[in-house]
Amino acid sequence: MVNSLEELVEMLMAGSIDFVGQKRTFDLQFYAIWIAGVIGFIHGYIEQKFLMTFYWIFGASVLVTLLTLPAWPIWNRDPLDFLPASDKEKAPKKGTKEAASSGKAKKGSAGKKNNKEN
Repeated sequence: MVNSLEELVEMLMAGSIDFVGQKRTFDLQFYAIWIAGVIGFIHGYIEQKFLMTFYWIFGASVLVTLLTLPAWPIWNRDPLDFLPASDKEKAPKKGTKEAASSGKAKKGSAGKKNNKEN
């Protein structure tokens, strides 16, 4: 949790949201805008003004944007602890001589098998 205003500003500037927080923000946006659309449609139907529907949806969109766009601490409650990087030897990258020679050997051995079968 955030203990001071400085930590809150630092967290908002970093912009980190965990995966669970991303799901929660998506759900909040989805359901809030849909509910506002239904309420706005009913209100607009009663008033006989489509503009009421727009106001409800636009208002919900602005509110949800203010709640979900910044990386508020509420969206970072379940951070992941990543494993430290290992010092093991990495696989050769594409385009290097090692990768090209290992690929040619595999292709050549597969071709010899096919020739023997024919």
